[in-house]
Amino acid sequence: MTKHTFDFSQAIASGSNPHDYFGRVTLGDPLIAGDLLRHYADAIIAKHVDLNHLLAEPTQFFGPADPIRGPKEVKLDVPYIACLHDKEWKSEVLIVMEHKSSPNLYCPLQLCTYAQLSLYKRWTDAGRPSSRRKFKLPIPIMVLLYCGEEDLPDEVICFQDMFEHIPDELKPLVPQFCLVVINLRKFHYGRLPGKPETQAVVETMKRAFDGTLAEHLPDVLGRLTTIPIDDRILDLIANIAWYSGRVTNIMPEKIVETITSVVKGKEGVEMAETVRIGIYQQGIVEGTINKILQLLQLRFNQVPDEITTELNGRTDLVALDSLFALAYQCDTLDEFAKALK
Repeated sequence: MTKHTFDFSQAIASGSNPHDYFGRVTLGDPLIAGDLLRHYADAIIAKHVDLNHLLAEPTQFFGPADPIRGPKEVKLDVPYIACLHDKEWKSEVLIVMEHKSSPNLYCPLQLCTYAQLSLYKRWTDAGRPSSRRKFKLPIPIMVLLYCGEEDLPDEVICFQDMFEHIPDELKPLVPQFCLVVINLRKFHYGRLPGKPETQAVVETMKRAFDGTLAEHLPDVLGRLTTIPIDDRILDLIANIAWYSGRVTNIMPEKIVETITSVVKGKEGVEMAETVRIGIYQQGIVEGTINKILQLLQLRFNQVPDEITTELNGRTDLVALDSLFALAYQCDTLDEFAKALK
């Protein structure tokens, strides 16, 4: 086992809220994603799709956003390619998973766009063939993983649900894409299915939203003591500990104590210290960014979304301190925006 390191810069620079980032990074493990789909999603997926050999799809780029920034990145939360169990057809399946911490009527629009862009890129990369004998599109399956405070009763959400009213005669003409919803609120802590690492991820998500994660962090990480602690599980432990420190009022000492109870010896001590420092550093970075935005808001009444997005991607504290000074001294928002480029 190699020495474990956890890169907090990706978490800080992602610009995502901690809930969405945790869902993206943990389900980026194909073994956890496949196990979760097998045990928590509609059973018909596992019946037809080989979930043991998921292949991660790369982040895609689609079209220019503007002449200065170049291509706009469309970041899918968790995209995978799989195959059908039916070897006769040799069909691929595109699985697009999106993690949401709050319900949104327009989730089908978002996921349909992600799936369509992925399919379109595959087709254009193949030279835009016009025959299925030369090129076959993967079958798109869209999955919404939901864990939030509000109820989300539907197990399937359809594209047509977004419209207020569609005459019955027109419904066959309107696209009908459906999302499979995994509502983690429906699963009981004592009966979580799947492998220990999948159970740990699900319990972490659930407890973060019912306010019990700080109290039960030892129970969450305790699930991982029943399996070999390899580099993959070490990374998962670090992510769970980081997430706990970001979304709860748990004391750093408690995080250190919990990690060292699971990861024994010097490695556990070093890992706990890395997580503790990372949480502290991220808090400083986010606090500095918030102070810059507040100062700009106070001086210029409004802050464009482009500036907020650009600042949220910065992680260098020295550079952020310089930007804070500039926010105080600049005469216009344009002057500040140019310094960000």
